[in-house]
Amino acid sequence: MSDGAMMPPIEPSKNSGTSFHSSPNSTNCERRALAVWLEIIDPTDEALCEQYARYRSSLSKEPDGTGETWTSDRTRKESFATVLAACWHKQNFQLLDIRLGLSGTMSTFRYDLSASQVIITQDDSQFPAVLISSASSLYDGYATELRMSLAQARPVPLEAVGALQLSPVPTELEARDLFEAIGIPLPRGYGSADVEQIVSKAVNAKNPYG
Repeated sequence: MSDGAMMPPIEPSKNSGTSFHSSPNSTNCERRALAVWLEIIDPTDEALCEQYARYRSSLSKEPDGTGETWTSDRTRKESFATVLAACWHKQNFQLLDIRLGLSGTMSTFRYDLSASQVIITQDDSQFPAVLISSASSLYDGYATELRMSLAQARPVPLEAVGALQLSPVPTELEARDLFEAIGIPLPRGYGSADVEQIVSKAVNAKNPYG
């Protein structure tokens, strides 16, 4: 990046669970450049996914707004779904620049940073959100923290998808081929129903808070 270059808005997000599943406004994405940085739990790290599931279950053992409880399997599928959703959006919106990293650690907080503010929430709707304006001296500190954290995460080579085309609702074969292409193959034990769950979470995600 050269000095004086005009950069698109950047929206980093660090989230131990899921993110970026709902479709962005197509008109906005087609008219202006948007950079989105995401950091999520590494779905290939089974121990980490189990740790996150135990933490979420300790908050509540009841199903959330999706009708599901938190398990290691759900955690992995949510992260796989976020990767698939990122690839789908990148393919369908040419001005959308996505950078995705897989974290080897979990956080009990979620951070969403834009050019105007950073919003800090927890994975429990009972806890209030904290909003920090870009005018605050704290904003730059959080922005630096999120960038450094993403720099240490395992990068997902979204460009490796290449000529692989995803349908409006990706097929099982398309999903499997995509994960192979980016070097994050789905677990061998995943059958058709498991892949269908991942696709559904990617393109038709339910609100966990109802």
